Amino acid sequence: MKHKVNDSVTNIVVNRKAKYNYFVESTLDAGLVLLGWEVKALKLGNVNIVNSYVSFHLGEVYLFGVQFNPLHTTSLHTFHHLKRKIKVLLKKNEIISLHNKIYKNGYTAIVLSFFLKNSWCKIKIAIAKGKTQRDKRDEEKKSMWNLEKSRIMKKVNLV
Repeated sequence: MKHKVNDSVTNIVVNRKAKYNYFVESTLDAGLVLLGWEVKALKLGNVNIVNSYVSFHLGEVYLFGVQFNPLHTTSLHTFHHLKRKIKVLLKKNEIISLHNKIYKNGYTAIVLSFFLKNSWCKIKIAIAKGKTQRDKRDEEKKSMWNLEKSRIMKKVNLV
């Protein structure tokens, strides 16, 4: 008897500035080691991931710069450290390839989104290179031209 696998993925928080500030080369999914109040805050979307990045500390992968805003209903006897480093759960070959890309090739690892997959909190890590101001202007010109082009084609198709 085959079991039905339910791979439901729900995006909770998305870093919208990531694609504006970086050229995304590749992505990978990773698990996290979170505290209970952090999971509750994450499920309600009380997380800021704009300046978050993934780095190595003592041979392990950690997530830095994520700010969890605690709920008012959580217990008062726990200490809420809002910007603590969070351990990222990856396979050994993924850690090695991430380390090689970051330190040898000059890429950076940023967080694209937090999501729930089968009730597990996970992150989507992007291996990316930073954009210069010129790259951002060129991309804006392309998008404006594509928008204008679609307007012209719409007018031509109506006539």
